[in-house]
Amino acid sequence: MSELDKRLTRHLPWPEEWPAPGGLKDRATAAAFVVLGAGSVIAATSALSANPPDARGLIMAACAPLLLGFAGLAVLTRLRVRDRGIASVRLERVEYSNSEAVVIPYSRGLASTYVVMTVSMLALFGFFAVISLLVIADGGPGDTGIALLFIASGTATLYLLLLIVEALRGALSHGVLALAPTGVYHRSWAFTSFFPWESIVSISAGTTGRQLITAAVYDNSTPYFHRRSRMWRQPELSLAPHMGVQGVNLSVDPTLAYHALHYYQRHSEMRIELGNQAGVDRIRGADLLDY
Repeated sequence: MSELDKRLTRHLPWPEEWPAPGGLKDRATAAAFVVLGAGSVIAATSALSANPPDARGLIMAACAPLLLGFAGLAVLTRLRVRDRGIASVRLERVEYSNSEAVVIPYSRGLASTYVVMTVSMLALFGFFAVISLLVIADGGPGDTGIALLFIASGTATLYLLLLIVEALRGALSHGVLALAPTGVYHRSWAFTSFFPWESIVSISAGTTGRQLITAAVYDNSTPYFHRRSRMWRQPELSLAPHMGVQGVNLSVDPTLAYHALHYYQRHSEMRIELGNQAGVDRIRGADLLDY
């Protein structure tokens, strides 16, 4: 992120309802997972290079990406929240809006981290499932612990495989938040929704979740909701029929999305620009405050 980008977004006030990012606890969490991940890499290398190789190195090798993934999540969602760029904000045609819209996509870094962690967990649980199954099939003495290990690891492996299937068929996908002249479109990881501007009463910062942005709608409103997958549970769904967006998932500083929604909810006369480059320029320039 350039220094100009930082200056553009840093002047936007951070909502008081959200915990301040980059605190000592957040830094300690990220550092701890980095140390654990690096330790797993070293342990795996040492075990697998021994003569004969130590099979426990395979477990360490599977754990390393998972632990480093947790470190990545801590960095992306806690330490570098306000250092995200604005280049991802763009104009794009969006379904349900019947027009072009200013699109703020979800973070690709975050999505990639989830993919790496899923594959790592699949390898880890799959390994335990196969080993425990081989022990059971070998006909050794009955061991409740081995049976429980097989059930637990097998269930986890099956769930992760189903997640991958859901992703391949598009039920789980990279999300976007789009502001159109007619309303707000939100495609999250596992559900899709659309809220006409006329149905939105207010925009507020939520006190739960990670940088939660909420849009309250009128009681008689019927915004569009479609849950694409039931395999991935998202707490924002509990807010329906109101809108909930976890700012931590976005590719931009969440305050930029929060103030953009706030601005256009208040200024109905300016919504027309959301269908052209003027809307992109305003949001990229963080020109969203009423002085």
